[in-house]
Amino acid sequence: MPVLKEFTIPLDATQAIQGSEFLSRLAERPAWREMYESALAEARDLVRPAIAYAVHPVTGADGERLIIADGQALESPVVARLFGGAPEVALAIFTIGPLLEERVAEHQAVGDYPAGFALDLIGALAVNEVGQVAYRAIEGLAASRGVRASIPLNPGTSHWPLIGNRVLLELIPAAEIGLEVLESGLLRPFKSISYAVALGEDVLTPDQGSSCDYCDTRDLCRF
Repeated sequence: MPVLKEFTIPLDATQAIQGSEFLSRLAERPAWREMYESALAEARDLVRPAIAYAVHPVTGADGERLIIADGQALESPVVARLFGGAPEVALAIFTIGPLLEERVAEHQAVGDYPAGFALDLIGALAVNEVGQVAYRAIEGLAASRGVRASIPLNPGTSHWPLIGNRVLLELIPAAEIGLEVLESGLLRPFKSISYAVALGEDVLTPDQGSSCDYCDTRDLCRF
């Protein structure tokens, strides 16, 4: 059950505002652009990326869930349909740690909401960058086994309730990177994400599709 720490990720203030016309227009103003750059510099001292993942066998599937490991179920019809033919599934969880969100709270506590907003935006970008590192590690693992890695699917989407995180944390060494799951299914630290990736010869890969294709709220998401 691999754990990855002590690595760096790229961060760029421009990336944090891509995809949002409103934020792009704000960034054209010198004061806001300066604020984003300041948040970026601050984030570099606060981000503590870490990844934990584990591979488990797929033992069955029905219309609504994928059965893996010792009978645990991933309760998603999309996961069951896309991953049901794969022999294995990799479960991953990743985070940037608690420091950035604690600093955001400090900004908000003193009424500096713009600085907190900019830092939180950079934090969201950082989590996604850590997720890319995690996916590349899983891709490498798949290649070493002579198979391919599918698109990642994660709890918290329209087809897979957030409570699915509780099953994932049973099967991933999340405590080794300081992560826990709340009763609601939220992860803590909150700047953390989990996902599942099928490993097999005939899986839907990122060059063939995207997890967004299966999310009912994709039209509302700036990512």
